[in-house]
Amino acid sequence: MNTPMEHPLVLAYLDEITRRTSALPAERRRELLADLREHVEVALAEHGHGHGPVDDGAVRQVLDRLGRPQEVAGAALAEEGQGRPEPESAVRTHLTLGLVLLSLPLLVVPAVGPVLATAAAVTALVRIWRSPQWDRREKRQATLLLLSPVLVTPLVAGALSMSSIGLGPLAVLAACLVGACLPGIAVIRLARSAALLRADTGRSGGGSSGSAVTV
Repeated sequence: MNTPMEHPLVLAYLDEITRRTSALPAERRRELLADLREHVEVALAEHGHGHGPVDDGAVRQVLDRLGRPQEVAGAALAEEGQGRPEPESAVRTHLTLGLVLLSLPLLVVPAVGPVLATAAAVTALVRIWRSPQWDRREKRQATLLLLSPVLVTPLVAGALSMSSIGLGPLAVLAACLVGACLPGIAVIRLARSAALLRADTGRSGGGSSGSAVTV
């Protein structure tokens, strides 16, 4: 480790802030991270760690004074008028994401399958966009992933039809599986984000922590 800013705890802290402030304008996020780096460097220098190795205890003390990543990120988002993400219940989250997963097998139901699958997917998208627990970047990414099978599946099927495999039943199945993976990725990412938010909110409500520093 060459400098205090390369300490794993500092890097993990800044990475968490970066992830949680993804909805901020790029310039505002760069300013926030630059301010945080400067604050950490100055604070560590006051501890006598301006150069060379730095002990974990000093780093933790500095980061605790800054505040938890979710507090710092939430304050920055609030300043931009975006507000803090608010968790939904696990039941509501599971219902929303369950509709996404339900739309995939419905596609193979004869006659009414495509209509039911479309209805389930549209309902899921509406619930995702109305939910306060995901930011706009997450919602945009989820929308792209949920709609992508419409393009990806026929493209994969077309590519397989021009190969030595041909467009047989196995090729069609493979194309459908590839297309189905993308909504699955969206579900995993949204579920993980929602679980992290619920856990963070639970920890914040269950005990006190360091005060967030305004930067």
